[in-house]
Amino acid sequence: MGRFLLLFAALLCSFPIAAQTKVYVAAYDYPPYFSDILETDLTRELIKCLNAHQNNYEFVIEVIPPSARYEALSEGGCCDVVFFESPVWGWEERGIPVDSTFPLVRGKERLVTAQKEGRSQAFFNNFKGKSLAGVKGYHYLIAGELRSSNELKNNYAVYLADSRITNIRMVLGGRIDLTTVNDELLAALEGSTQINIEDLLLAEKPDFVYDLHLLVGNSKKIQASTLQRFLSELGRKGEIDRLFRRFNMERFQLYRPSTIR
Repeated sequence: MGRFLLLFAALLCSFPIAAQTKVYVAAYDYPPYFSDILETDLTRELIKCLNAHQNNYEFVIEVIPPSARYEALSEGGCCDVVFFESPVWGWEERGIPVDSTFPLVRGKERLVTAQKEGRSQAFFNNFKGKSLAGVKGYHYLIAGELRSSNELKNNYAVYLADSRITNIRMVLGGRIDLTTVNDELLAALEGSTQINIEDLLLAEKPDFVYDLHLLVGNSKKIQASTLQRFLSELGRKGEIDRLFRRFNMERFQLYRPSTIR
């Protein structure tokens, strides 16, 4: 009997074990979705959930600049997917075909400035004589048109940084008058020791409302339908709710297990 068990074990070991397919996730600075400045973010935590949930794919982060995400998901690019991205942010204009999952988040962006005595909502009415901070590779809604950061720089006094958190710090430090911040980041920073958001004056009216999905490029390593199935399975286990709750983002959450099957 013992010899039989040893022979059976040897036969099992002789069969090749199917290797996991590596799926590279393009990640650029867009807190709280991804940030090297923050301790963690939604992309890194969702990847942990996805890797623990199944064995066929290994999701791996590939850090890129924001403007490189189109090339990253193009044919022959370095990456296969990008998380928490809007399909309307320049993909069609560049001719990069992508598939998307159902939306997970509905976010908002608004102008912010530093709290100062006498400063009111009227400060946001125009940009004349004011300095603005943006992020390289981002898109902004200005005068009803969605513009890239480079187009913004052509028409306004804009400083382009690599991080939205850097821009907030510059506004609080008085080096820049205005910047745009997403409500999701403000929610994630509530109670933070890194940035005191109570020192910011927020525009009452948001500039831009958007839905964020997981986008899949042309590599064919994984399908959007497969990602969507994983999200649904994680949702039914309560992992998606826990993820958004961890970042104080329940009010922005579109996908809940009870809404999409």
